[in-house]
Amino acid sequence: MRQKEKALLSFLIKHNGEYVTSGDLASKLSLSDRTVRNYLQDLKPLVEDNGGKIIAKQGRGYQLTIIHKMAFDLFLNQENMVSNLHKKTVGFSEVEERQKYILNRLLLEERVIFIDDLAEELFISRSSLTKDIQDIKDKLKLYSLKIVSKHGKGFWVEGEERNKRHFIMDTLFGKTYANSMKDYLGNSQFFKEISLEELTIIILDETREAHLKVSDFIIQNLVLHLSLGIKRMKEGFEIKDLGIQQDLFESLEYQVAKKIVKRIEMMANVIFPVEEISYLTVHLMAKSNHEANESNQELLKELDTAIEKISQALGYSLADDLQLKNGLLDHLGPLLVRSNRGISLENPLTEEIKAENPRIFQLTKKYFSEMPKLCQFNISDDEWAYLALHLLAALEKLKDSYKIRALIICATGFGSAQLLKNRVVNEFGKHITIANVKGYYEINDSLLKGVDLIISSVDLSTMVFKIPVLHVSVFLNDADVHRIRKTLDQLSSNESPIEATQFLNFHKKQKYYANYLTRNFFKTYTVMPTKDSVIDDLLALLSVNEEEDYSKKMKQQILQRETMGQIIFSETVAVPHPALPIGVSTKIAVALIPDGMEWEDNKNIKFVFLISPSYIENEGITVVTKAIVQLVDQLTLQDQILSDPTFENFNEQFIQII
Repeated sequence: MRQKEKALLSFLIKHNGEYVTSGDLASKLSLSDRTVRNYLQDLKPLVEDNGGKIIAKQGRGYQLTIIHKMAFDLFLNQENMVSNLHKKTVGFSEVEERQKYILNRLLLEERVIFIDDLAEELFISRSSLTKDIQDIKDKLKLYSLKIVSKHGKGFWVEGEERNKRHFIMDTLFGKTYANSMKDYLGNSQFFKEISLEELTIIILDETREAHLKVSDFIIQNLVLHLSLGIKRMKEGFEIKDLGIQQDLFESLEYQVAKKIVKRIEMMANVIFPVEEISYLTVHLMAKSNHEANESNQELLKELDTAIEKISQALGYSLADDLQLKNGLLDHLGPLLVRSNRGISLENPLTEEIKAENPRIFQLTKKYFSEMPKLCQFNISDDEWAYLALHLLAALEKLKDSYKIRALIICATGFGSAQLLKNRVVNEFGKHITIANVKGYYEINDSLLKGVDLIISSVDLSTMVFKIPVLHVSVFLNDADVHRIRKTLDQLSSNESPIEATQFLNFHKKQKYYANYLTRNFFKTYTVMPTKDSVIDDLLALLSVNEEEDYSKKMKQQILQRETMGQIIFSETVAVPHPALPIGVSTKIAVALIPDGMEWEDNKNIKFVFLISPSYIENEGITVVTKAIVQLVDQLTLQDQILSDPTFENFNEQFIQII
């Protein structure tokens, strides 16, 4: 298969069982709808000959169904797609993760949810959340379940318990979950003896029968603990000397643990000693979500104080991060139970956290150990490291909101665009968020919205944007990295980014300016013109020594550029220019309209700069285009130019920006 066919098939595999529109596929893979449909036509017979089927449904899109898994796996192996596919199928997209989180609250924790509270907790808009809930409703409907909502009372899921369990198992603990668990534990003969799916069903059955509300994450931890425990017991290792207190045996959690163990003993042909059952009980006690009580309220107050102190020490405000607060509360409850029982969790990341983030670790240990509920215990560094992870995640999220948003532009190749994106992420991942990756002809206003920087493998010096544009190699060489780093420093400090043109001496700048913008390319209007007449007039000035059809081609290219993004830079400044260079030499025409004119929806355009770059050489063109961008914000200078709309005055005032 061709590389793009592989990318297309990988995307369908990632969304196995779901319908994906050709528009979505085109957007994700930087292809046109038509190209996607052509590739799919080629893929269909190939996939059908190798154990799969691509179904097309009008109005819904395309869906991949795997009929003979072994044959399909062999086919992927032959196409060298197995490792690639593995990376793409583990984990969830942001939307999937969010919906999974909501389902976890609704079905496993059986909570009543209020939309505004949940939107705040998830840091998303109400409209995005409403769309998620609609998707969830559609999924629940297939299991005869429904979301019930009442004004002022939130919403919840209603339906038969049997259907709820079926849905939970399929949705929250499906193929992705099982695969990720096996990846974590290592794919060995061990899995021929133990079914992770069966362990999950047993825990799910028994906790729900007893009305213990445990989340998907907790169930996963219990499955992991039990599967490792079974393996260790079969090898002759057991937990001993836990010092279990008598009151444990009388708890509801102990009864549930006994039932879980009894079913597992029959399944795995292993005998659990009382210490293992007690250890499982402690996990259930620590991790079952009982209703909030007075003790929880005290814990919340202590947590607020600790977070406030850490915020002051770091200089970041974390007090309003509900996700952080809820995550820490969920962790502190079990930590207190473990501490009371003399149990400490091991943390494989402790040394790495201490080495890579020593300040966060020390602040966590310092301020959380001052909490009255924790200060009485001798808590291990492993436990402090778990709490530090919550803070690190919150800080990363906070820093993400301050990251520079960059748009990656390449010619048309999906592969080269992804290569450049990966290199930028690897080099600047802590400072840059990639807003999008697009081809040259896909640039438009919606793509540029909220973007701080354009990084392009295509030379865009002949196009004018209000934001910095960096022309780099697809391979991002050392010089490119240096220029990006310098621009990031300037953007982060709210200063104007340093352009290469700023290092040119004045005489060289003056030379470029004099060559590109002369009296011959200048016009003042005393009567209000139309947009078309201004463009025609300025093109007539610029067409000297150009080809016969220059004006016609320029108009076509200016229209093309307008589809790629706004050429009106402010209420008073318009900068029409071609998407591709047409002229033999670089020239810039200027029109001054002191009384203003209508240009599309703008009714007060007073400056029109028509830029005609050369298809041969455009050295120094950014000297003038950067000055035009700066003029947009210099209203006083605009007034000074318009007060005497002659070329001499314009030249005298405008050259100040140069």
